[in-house]
Amino acid sequence: MTRISIDDMPTGDLLAGTSLGELFAASVARNPDAVAIVSDGRSVSYRELDEWSDRLAQWLSERGVRPESRVALVLPRSVELVVAVLAVTKAGGVFVPVDPAYPLRRQEFMLADAAPALVLRDTLPDVSAHPAVPRAAGGPLTRAAYVIYTSGSTGTPKGVVVSHQGLAALALAQAQRLGVGRGARVLQFSSPSFDAWVWEVMALASGAVLVVPPPGRLAGAELADLLVRERVSHATLPPAVLATVPVVELADLVTLVVAGEACGPELVERWAPGRRMVNAYGPTESTVCVSMSVPLQPGGGVPIGRPVRGTRVYVLDERLRPVPPGVVGELYAAGAGVARGYLNRPGLTGERFVADPYGPAGSRMYRTGDLARWNADGELE
Repeated sequence: MTRISIDDMPTGDLLAGTSLGELFAASVARNPDAVAIVSDGRSVSYRELDEWSDRLAQWLSERGVRPESRVALVLPRSVELVVAVLAVTKAGGVFVPVDPAYPLRRQEFMLADAAPALVLRDTLPDVSAHPAVPRAAGGPLTRAAYVIYTSGSTGTPKGVVVSHQGLAALALAQAQRLGVGRGARVLQFSSPSFDAWVWEVMALASGAVLVVPPPGRLAGAELADLLVRERVSHATLPPAVLATVPVVELADLVTLVVAGEACGPELVERWAPGRRMVNAYGPTESTVCVSMSVPLQPGGGVPIGRPVRGTRVYVLDERLRPVPPGVVGELYAAGAGVARGYLNRPGLTGERFVADPYGPAGSRMYRTGDLARWNADGELE
């Protein structure tokens, strides 16, 4: 599989000036006629995706969308949702994905809390009459890219404001450690309101094909059939979903990432042979992914691995002192991926996003609340 060009760039250069828009623009420039998305028999090239999102970005700008303007996208998993995300980014705005399958009360809370300047619901406007004028893809990396709401399982859902800063590192990690690049076919599995959706869509920064199934729940034999039919090479699945999938011949599935919850050794026994299986970890507050394991092997442990490039990880005691290997402490994430904070919650932001005593002056780290330890191999458990 061909690696993408960003794989050879120094991390500092990559993080110094590469926004989501610039990453996508680079993929368009490299191979505009390559397939960007396949969905239910439909195929969209990078050029078509670029022009469609340019037209929609113009439509958004005419309606007042500017840098830091929030645009709510109440759209199901679809090609149109990807177009909308790119268009909002090109207009300089901040996309707020809201899964239309969520209960109405939850949707209403998210929309009221986000107070978007504009809401795109159910479908996209007809922008065929608008010119596909290329738009500048750059801008400060500190500018917000998206707001995603936490599940609310421990209280009221919180809107996490994520900047462009960590997205280039995310694309780089996928290229280097998962082999995502031209020729890869990446499954878009997650709900639009789950930050793993952003992780999957970053395949477009690598020139890969994004496989977008129709809306609806995917699991079991139906998911296995989809993986075979669409020749998916890269998939990220929660262990609970993977456990429902029958073991069938999946010759194209070369990389399988488990994330979102603890993965048991029985799944490694079943799915690791013959492919790269990786356990990934990351809170929403640190741009999706903080660490990845090395390829898992049957009979071994299931660590969450080492930090991805551009990320620092600390295991600290209650006085913020590093603990020795093998000792349990609280996990803190620092680096480019740390979010700006919680929307409309300065007190909680101050409590969870704290000064990083081990990083550059003025840097912050996110207090995950998770317990972890370094093992003898230098990986996190």
